[in-house]
Amino acid sequence: MATLTGAHLFVRCLKLEGIEKVFTIVGDTILPLVDAAEDEGIQFIDARHEGAALHMADGYARITGRPAVGMFTGGPGFANAISALPAIYTSESPVVFIAGAAALPEQGMTAFQEIDQIGMTKPVTKGAWQIHDKTRIPEIVSTAFRAATTGRPGPVHLTLPIDLQEVEISEDDLPRYMPQEYRPTGRPQGDPKLIEQAASLLKGAKNPVIVAGNPARYSVDPAQLQELAESTGIPVFTVEQARGLLDDQHPLCFGYADGGLNPVARRFREADVVLLLGKRLDHRYRYGGVFSDTAKLIQADPSAAEIGRNRGVAVGIEGDLGAVVEQITAACKSGSRAKEDLSPWIDQLNQDAAAWDAELRSKADGQEPMHPLDVYTGLEEHLDQDTVVVMDGGDYVQWGRSFIKARKPGHFQRLGPLSHLGAAVPYAMAAKLALPNNKVIAFSGDGAFGFYSMEYDTCIRHNINITTVLGNDHTWGIDKTFQVAYYDRAVGTDLRPIRYDKVVEAIGAYTEHVDQPSEVGAAVGRALASGRPSLVDVAIRSGASPFAEAVIARRRGV
Repeated sequence: MATLTGAHLFVRCLKLEGIEKVFTIVGDTILPLVDAAEDEGIQFIDARHEGAALHMADGYARITGRPAVGMFTGGPGFANAISALPAIYTSESPVVFIAGAAALPEQGMTAFQEIDQIGMTKPVTKGAWQIHDKTRIPEIVSTAFRAATTGRPGPVHLTLPIDLQEVEISEDDLPRYMPQEYRPTGRPQGDPKLIEQAASLLKGAKNPVIVAGNPARYSVDPAQLQELAESTGIPVFTVEQARGLLDDQHPLCFGYADGGLNPVARRFREADVVLLLGKRLDHRYRYGGVFSDTAKLIQADPSAAEIGRNRGVAVGIEGDLGAVVEQITAACKSGSRAKEDLSPWIDQLNQDAAAWDAELRSKADGQEPMHPLDVYTGLEEHLDQDTVVVMDGGDYVQWGRSFIKARKPGHFQRLGPLSHLGAAVPYAMAAKLALPNNKVIAFSGDGAFGFYSMEYDTCIRHNINITTVLGNDHTWGIDKTFQVAYYDRAVGTDLRPIRYDKVVEAIGAYTEHVDQPSEVGAAVGRALASGRPSLVDVAIRSGASPFAEAVIARRRGV
């Protein structure tokens, strides 16, 4: 039998956690780990930029709802990868970011590519650890995964020095405990008295709403949220990673819980009772100010630190959101008190939703260069409930965020609160690896596409057949819109008219260029049917999206 090393021990710990794929660029201080992973049957997806690889780990966690791993050499590989880490932290994805490092005895002596990896990652992770002894590898790996997956999810960092990777171990050093033996596997329930208070408020409400946010993605089953909605008749809005947790086409789901993207959500100010399932009262919600001063807020969250943050709440429930949803559903079903008739409220929301859909569709005017809605309405036939839709940044994409429906959890991906441009391509790649039989369509502006366009080479090498529909208006659209609105001029926001289809064709993918609105659907259909990584470059015209207009109005105090 081959000699067992610390690297084998570390990799076996990853396997116990269910890790089958690792996103990476191979480098000096992880070579023993890479070699051990080959022995242990873990697949490496090697990208063209470490930032893209860590974004892929983020995307994989979002799509699967399970932890994912990015692994990089210390120093420069770590430094490139860390560019993606703040986005993962603010999006609350359970990503384990692993890096090698110089041998322990040399650290502090200006060792090979030495930087303070623990100090750099601590502000943007739930925890960061360097392993100092081979016997503690299983313990610290388990600690990292426990931190990433409990409470509100989030990324963690591990540094494993190369000498600990190379040290010989015996069978006695191998992990003795399974993951379910070293972290909680139950679902902490909410306080029963608070559950009854919440149910009483919901049953007595005339204009209630339910808003599902990030942590709900990882703890609430779609059937649980659907039963809560159907048994109470309360309308549901979803946001962040919870998009699709209840199908947007369900009669009680009213889409994006963001008034800048969905005017139906502007009715939040008329809500009398609001159930927040893991949604923070952040700047997008004006720190709670999108709801009226008289609204009763019920805030359920896996983290006590979030309850009542920025605004007081009527009921604050700490617990696993899936368990809390089940409890509230049961409490609303029981008891003698009859619930209010919500039909006038639902009718109003339905009217708003129909008017918004009609307004969006009216923007598709068939002119050239085409409006972004010509793109989204033109390819609508290719979107089904299993299609994974991935949205990048920029004004072109904001139109799609408003128009396209979220159908299943993990199938409607957005950059996240930090809005790291360019991540849509890596997210789409991760989606295709996780769901190889599903259509995966990424939407990106030409500015955002420039960040990770070379990842099409990774797609070809690993047979990752994504399709990108690129809106090409050769400008940094949303920032130019803001500049003109705020300063009546634009600086540094013009790009060159580049045929990105030609660029990606040279890399080896299937590509098309489209100028006419009537050709969009057919071109996207051919790209999806090509059986290859593909890109459709679409000539569009610039113009402020509803999201941009909402941001401008807010800045102006409107």
